[in-house]
Amino acid sequence: MMKNIIVKPSLVAAASLIIGFSVSAQGIEGDWRGKLEVTPQASLQIVFHISDPGASPQTITMDSPDQAAYGIPTQIKLLSPDSVSLTVDNIGMAYSGKLKDGKIYGTFSQGMLKKPMELSPDKSSGPNRPQTPQPPFPYSRSEVKVKNPEANVTLSGILTIPQNADSETPVVVLVSGSGLQNRDEEIFGHKPFAVIADRLARNGIASLRYDDRGYGESSGDGANATTADNASDAAAALEFVRKQRNFGKAGILGHSEGGLVAFMLGSGKTSPDFIITLAGPALMGDSIIMSQNLHNLTKNGMPKDITDSYMEALEKTLQHRIDNPGTVMTEEFFESICPEWDRKPIYSALVDALRKSFAKPNPWTDFMIGYSPASDMRATRVPTLMLYGDKDTQVDATENSNAATRNVPKADIRIMPGLNHLFQHATTGEVTEYQQIEETMSEEVLDNIVRFIRQQ
Repeated sequence: MMKNIIVKPSLVAAASLIIGFSVSAQGIEGDWRGKLEVTPQASLQIVFHISDPGASPQTITMDSPDQAAYGIPTQIKLLSPDSVSLTVDNIGMAYSGKLKDGKIYGTFSQGMLKKPMELSPDKSSGPNRPQTPQPPFPYSRSEVKVKNPEANVTLSGILTIPQNADSETPVVVLVSGSGLQNRDEEIFGHKPFAVIADRLARNGIASLRYDDRGYGESSGDGANATTADNASDAAAALEFVRKQRNFGKAGILGHSEGGLVAFMLGSGKTSPDFIITLAGPALMGDSIIMSQNLHNLTKNGMPKDITDSYMEALEKTLQHRIDNPGTVMTEEFFESICPEWDRKPIYSALVDALRKSFAKPNPWTDFMIGYSPASDMRATRVPTLMLYGDKDTQVDATENSNAATRNVPKADIRIMPGLNHLFQHATTGEVTEYQQIEETMSEEVLDNIVRFIRQQ
């Protein structure tokens, strides 16, 4: 998701071995946008931000808007008034080009892919996001600091309080999805949590949203935080709003991985008074990753025999990681699950993706793939609303709503037609479509959230 609202290791799929970018400039310095044709059916934008060749130090950063990746540092091999050559070593990517007649003509390469790519000055003014709240606001917004002494972390956020708030005013803590995100859960210029907070305040409901641990103005080590660590921060935020003033009931709204956090709190001593999840996983983490990868391979037309081989290898890799958390996966292991894969280029690329994603231990990954939310969901007793989008390609609506129905039979569980993982009205539901859609969140979802809270 959200910026990395998708469960992180899902980018192992073959289509995701390719990075796309966009660019713009005057002279060779500036911003340049291009389109990389990965296949006849799929293309990716690329943006390069190139400093003045005479500057010290010289810098070039790269954006891949279709993959919600921004500010990627590059290694500069050459930067002159009319030529550029760079690499991004950790993904095996390179680009070299020459300025001519106001454009840069060059070649992009990554792995087995080698394609011409033309860059033009990027004169875009930014995407139109009509739902983003604009001042003046008919409610109060206060910058707050939330301390989590359990982890020695301070979370920075915004407490939004409606006009004429009193002891009956409900309050909601907003918890973001996977990946480090700011208080607005910002992605592709969309600010879903700002939109939700605005709608809540205009309907007499207070809210707290905060920068994730180690991101924005919040302290701590977010890069190594697990979902359980994020739940600890959310518990501190919930305690904060309960002590801040005399609110009414206090609930949790979690998007994607934030839905897991909601049920972790719902089953514990610091239970919220109600729960709302948006695309909340109800299956074990490894199942989510398997589903995402199968979708990506199928979408990109991967032959069935290759897909089957890869999915079998991925399943074995995930199980090995679950059984051996915190360890380095050896080359012998990958050779044992991918015999003779080096005989075909596509297999070499796939096994290399498995290595890069899972060979080294990662606290978030190790926890996520082995965590099943079932027991926490069954132990939750508070009123619960669970919404899914039927075009969601990151957390499958049917699979997860079925599991949720088994584990939280009294919850209000709804599949919303035509909506993606961000709850935008979508055509395909693919991640690459998020930035193209002006809508940040559908009106029916916002109405459902407000209506449910008022019922409490």
